[in-house]
Amino acid sequence: MQDIIIRRARKYEAEKAIQDHVKRGCEIIFPLTEFSKQGKTFDRDSYNRHVFAGHNYSSVWMSKLRRVEG
Repeated sequence: MQDIIIRRARKYEAEKAIQDHVKRGCEIIFPLTEFSKQGKTFDRDSYNRHVFAGHNYSSVWMSKLRRVEG
């Protein structure tokens, strides 16, 4: 059986999706966890050289569920 992966940008959206799947007969394999990453953004100047433009931050909330047989 294939696992169900819940991936949302907002925590409350992920919690709602998990609740809906649990009502339909799924169990939580991997709890709701926030994954985040940071990076740097570069741009080009008038001489076509890379210049630092700023920091980039993103996060995602993920959980894994499996349908209960029976």
